[in-house]
Order: sequence, then C-alpha cells, then structure tokens
Amino acid sequence: MELKNLPRRYYSHRRRAGFGLARFAWKCLATLAGLCSVALGGAWLSFAILGIEQEANAMSASYRVVAVNGSPHQSFGNTSLMLAMLKEGFEAEGVGLEEIFLNQHHIEYCAGCGFCLEKGGCWIRDDHKSILARVLAADAIILASPVYFYNVTGQTKTFLDRSLSYGHRPRGTWKPGLAVSVSAGQGETTVAQYLGRMLAAFGAFPVGHLTAIAIGPGEFLGRQAVEARAAHLAQDLFRALKEGWRYPATDQDLAFWLFMGHLVKENQGFMKADHAHWEKLGLYESFEAYVGQTRSQGGLDSEARQAWLQELMARQKETPKVTPVEAVTPVTRWSVTTMRELLEGMPQDLDPNAAAGLTATYQFEVHGSENFTAHLCIENQRASFHEGAAENPDVIIKTTPEVWLAISRGEQSGAWAYFTGKYTVEGDLNLVKKLDSLFPR
Repeated sequence: MELKNLPRRYYSHRRRAGFGLARFAWKCLATLAGLCSVALGGAWLSFAILGIEQEANAMSASYRVVAVNGSPHQSFGNTSLMLAMLKEGFEAEGVGLEEIFLNQHHIEYCAGCGFCLEKGGCWIRDDHKSILARVLAADAIILASPVYFYNVTGQTKTFLDRSLSYGHRPRGTWKPGLAVSVSAGQGETTVAQYLGRMLAAFGAFPVGHLTAIAIGPGEFLGRQAVEARAAHLAQDLFRALKEGWRYPATDQDLAFWLFMGHLVKENQGFMKADHAHWEKLGLYESFEAYVGQTRSQGGLDSEARQAWLQELMARQKETPKVTPVEAVTPVTRWSVTTMRELLEGMPQDLDPNAAAGLTATYQFEVHGSENFTAHLCIENQRASFHEGAAENPDVIIKTTPEVWLAISRGEQSGAWAYFTGKYTVEGDLNLVKKLDSLFPR
C-alpha cells in the first residue's frame, strides 16, 4: 500500500504517536545519561586518585640506587643475597636497585703513575670509566664485598684503587649510601667500616652498615635478624633520599680535610688537577666549605663563665692545705701574659717520652700586639728556645699572641682555630698536631 493514498487523519495519528515515542526515548536517554554521569564521575575520581598514587610512585621510582658488588660469586653469593634483601625493601618504596658485578667487567690494576692526579683522568682504557659514570650518576650508592683474607676482594680493591683521583677530589655532594660485607666469622665489621669511608670518594656518606656471618650460600647466622636489619636500612636510605638527610660532620671528616688539603696544596706542582679542583670548589678556605655545613652561633655568657670560675677558685681556697708548700701557686700557662713568656717557658714543659726519636724545629712568627720571630728546637728528648728565625725550620706557625695563648690554655680548639684561619701553618702540619702531646698542659 502506498502512503500517499492514506487518509489525512492517518498521517496525523502517526505523527502524534511518533512525537510521543520520541519524547519517551528522550527521557530514557536523559535518565541513562544521568546515571552514566554519576558512574563516570566516580570513575573519574578513581582515576584521579590512581593518577596521584602513580605520580607518587613515579617520584619514588625516579630514585636510582647503584650497588657495586665485588664478590666473584655474582648473583648466587651471600653478598648478592644480602643486596637482594635490601632490594626487597627498596621495591616496597618504589626505588630501583641496579647491581653491578665487577667480576663481569674488565678492570686493569692501577699503575700508580699519578697521571690522574696531574691531568684529571686515567689513561687506561677498560670498563672502569663506564662503571664509575653509572656510580656517580646514582642517587644513592652501595659498596659491597665479602671478606677475603681480612679485607675486600681483589676485584673491589682494584676498582677502588683506580678511583684514586676521586679520593683526592671531594665531589661536593653528600648522597646517602650503604656498606655491605659478609664473612665466615671474622672481619666483616672492619671491611664494612672501610667501605663506608670509601663512599666519600664518590660523594656519598654511610647511612649504615649491613653485615652478616655466613659460610655457604644462604647459610646466614640469624637470617631473620639480617633480613630485619636490611629492611630497616632500606627504609633509612629511602628516607635519606626523600628527606635529604645529612649526618653531622665527624673527626674523620676533619682529619681528611686537614691531611688531603695539606697534601694537595704542598704538591700542587705535580697534583695540578687536584689543586685546581680544590680551588674551584673553595675547599681550601675552610672545613665548613668541605662538609657543606656551617657552625651555629653559641650562647656562651662570658660573665656567667667568669662568675663560675671565681666560685670554683673561692671554693678551692677554702679547702684545708696539708702543707704550706701546696699553697704555692706554680707558674703555668694560665699565669703567663705574653707570647714570648709562653715560648720561653715551653722547653721545661716538654714530655721526654713524647719527644723520643723526634728532631724538629718549630718557628713562630708572632704579629699583632707582639711582633717577633723565635723558634724551638727539639732534639735528644730536650727542647730549647732561640730568638730569631731558624735556618731550616720544619714548620712555621704564624699567629697573634691572643690566639696562641688561648689555644695553650685550652680556651680554644687548635684545630678549629686553624681551619677558621686564625693562624696559618707552613711545612709539616703533623708536627703541629703533636704539640699537645709534646707539651701537655
């Protein structure tokens, strides 16, 4: 049947029915759209939360820890098993661990030629440079080695020996690191301490040491304790990365700065690259520049200290004296008032036992409120004072009277006065370190 032959009311009825169906379909679509929007809104919220979590995980995953494993047993040795314990803790925080097996690489022995100290790099072509690049690019560093004859393995020692120039040139960074060592029952703590100190060559500091006793693969004494320790250290390392931890400077840091700074400066004609590095980073200037930390201002109340001293002295005077001889106050460094008087009296304070086998000449160039040059000669366990400059002094100390008198009385640290520039030294710095034992207060 052709539609054009149908009555007009048929078209009208069909038109109204079509409009009704259209309105019904539109309402259904609107309702369905509302339900979908709620569902999609929840999904969007879920995706948003998931995105935040993924971003946080990505931030953790962006940290990269590199472990240098010096064990020849590679992945089946106890050293690698201990690194696997750490890795489990790292993965829980989303941190990646790259393990470098030195036994899989070709590293030549150090030739001891000093080329790297003069020119800045090693001429030997092997895998050391590429390994070093991966270590220096890491966010955290682990040095790991089993104990072989009371020390690290040959592979580890060769790698560290070839890194000599980095030991001379502090990196200016303080990344967190770990030291890992295992033995059959002797030497693992000593080796871990050594590896911990060697971290500084690569710009890192030890957050902690992971040690264990084991003989065969996996035969750990107290395995649960080793695993628990590994888990705690992994958390500590992650927090150190995330929060930018720094540990306080130590006496070992100070000893290194004093020794290495003196060594490089005295031999700058040969150690040209080392000297340029120290000058560029301003490491000669102060110990603070080396450790990247500043000394806080103390709250010493000089008046309160003076009152405390007077109280102590008054209390001591009230103590009954056994004999009149004990009441005589001897001449000490506390009673001298000038630098010349101090130097003139030092020979009688010499400890002969501390001076055994020592022959040395100390020259003092005093400026400020006093201006003179004098020297002390120590020989055959005796000391003598002489006016003027010595012909060939072993060490020259340039100071003001106030600084040196304060050091001699124990009012100021000699080491701190040195690295803050209050006095200077030319020559053998080790002789200056011996003054306390040679002339005890």
